[in-house]
Amino acid sequence: MQLNYWGWSWPLRPEDCACDIHFVEYLRREGIHDKVIFHFGTGAHHLVGKTNLDIEPPNEILAITASPEEYQRYVEFVIANPRAAKTYKVLFGDVYTLSPRILPWFDVVTLFHLCEFYEETTSTYADLNDSSLLALFLSRLRPGGRILFYSRSSHFSQCRTIIDEFVAAGLLVQVDEHETLVVYGRPPTCAGRAANRRAHTAGQDAEGATAMLQLTDRGKDTSFVPEHRYQ
Repeated sequence: MQLNYWGWSWPLRPEDCACDIHFVEYLRREGIHDKVIFHFGTGAHHLVGKTNLDIEPPNEILAITASPEEYQRYVEFVIANPRAAKTYKVLFGDVYTLSPRILPWFDVVTLFHLCEFYEETTSTYADLNDSSLLALFLSRLRPGGRILFYSRSSHFSQCRTIIDEFVAAGLLVQVDEHETLVVYGRPPTCAGRAANRRAHTAGQDAEGATAMLQLTDRGKDTSFVPEHRYQ
């Protein structure tokens, strides 16, 4: 058994995948700066990290890739652009191995590739699946924060099913859209026992997800309110 990694890299091909282009546009449209962002899937182009250098003050971005080549491109980029290393950090690994203890609070999360990479063999070494991965980042989302999905993902039909379960459980609500991106946030009533009871109707995965939310909400920092236009 080995880590579920990707042996290729993804170049910038807008005709095939425009999610990062549209995300950069969304950040500009909303005037999002000086926030903390998680980005799932960097591409070999690292567009999100590179364009962040043009934002003042820049956002702090934590990204993950399962492609060794994409990670090597990141290493080369920050060696040549050390200023970028302060605000753009990339992990190499399997996103399903992440845990709430190691993650900070985020203002914006991109899950453009949810449901694209999970394999059953992943469960032999990782605790998460796609539903609990969404729950994990939902539990690390600051008040007023946003989670973005890519509607043209190759596996968006499966992703939509998970999103709908969370919406039905009262844990997510759609708040915006931009081009190929759909934007969700936590409803104001999401925290608390009532929402936890409603989540049981979303099935076993969402039920486990709610347990994670319940645990992390106990220590949630509620003093931060994003300054974005969409709050």
